[in-house]
Amino acid sequence: MNATTKFLFVMDPLETLNLETETSLVLMQDLIERGHGVYWLQQEDLALVHDEPMGLVFPVTGTDPLARAEPVWSKLNRFDAVLVRKDPPFDTEYLQLTLILDHLDPDVAQFNDVKALRNFNEKMLPLRWPEFTPPTLITMNSDQLERFAIEHRSLVLKPLNDCSGRGISKIDWDESGDFRKQIDEALINLDGKTRFLVAQKYLPAVSQGDKRVYLVNGEPFGIVNRIPQPGSYLANIHQGAKCEPAQLSARENHIINTIAPFLLDHGIFLAGADFIDGYLTELNITSPSAIRQINELSGEQVQHRIVDSMLARIARKPCGERRAERTSHHHRIPRTFCCAEWRV
Repeated sequence: MNATTKFLFVMDPLETLNLETETSLVLMQDLIERGHGVYWLQQEDLALVHDEPMGLVFPVTGTDPLARAEPVWSKLNRFDAVLVRKDPPFDTEYLQLTLILDHLDPDVAQFNDVKALRNFNEKMLPLRWPEFTPPTLITMNSDQLERFAIEHRSLVLKPLNDCSGRGISKIDWDESGDFRKQIDEALINLDGKTRFLVAQKYLPAVSQGDKRVYLVNGEPFGIVNRIPQPGSYLANIHQGAKCEPAQLSARENHIINTIAPFLLDHGIFLAGADFIDGYLTELNITSPSAIRQINELSGEQVQHRIVDSMLARIARKPCGERRAERTSHHHRIPRTFCCAEWRV
């Protein structure tokens, strides 16, 4: 690869990022140090001009602290790779972002493929292999949730479209029926509307940790075990969980080998598989994190291997043909965008 290789990161605003776990900035810095071009785009600066995806793009010159040059409007098809690193909630705007990015040329590498982001919910995705998951129910029907609670006694309820432990609650069946009130409260979102919930049988072994396995191209590149705070059932780093080294069990390794072909077939290059007591509970594909914690515990710099893998994927594409094709699209851009676009 050469210095003209350009990576576009579709990001949340900097002030909303949790720098304790942010993986995107680690990847950016590694690319910058290798001499590659790194660029930042936020959802509100994305546009579809007729059939050409464009955006107000910031060149990134450093990440500690973040340093960005003046933004310019650019055709997104002129980049070698696009990484959608925007966190959930996966709302209507997120959906529309993926629809705009559907207009990317096929030879622009996507980490991950936006079709996969749109088609697969990361809390529902494990249910494609139900033999590996704890008992799970997804519904917005309170009667179904009550029956599920009666059957399993203790449940963890999660909003279907959020992340980082936000909105998670644990309920326990009781004869007085107080658990029904907890279900009704969990079903209502901040706008007062009923929402879908993921209900999973509570696994007491979560007190021993929730493993995050960072998968790259279907292979485990790093593992960290997240231990909830005493008295808590939340094993998310954002919720104060303690991180410890971990290894894959035979069962977990079998699960990864089983799901890997699916990930590869659907362009899911980066994923975070979460395991509690050997059960696959989530398969994070929007913006999987924890590389900083894995590095700290392992003494490795896992981002080097991730970047190597991304560059290898891009190198398999015919660079000369790609550049020629993008240049040929210049006439498709309205005159108001032309001068600024060609500055990138």
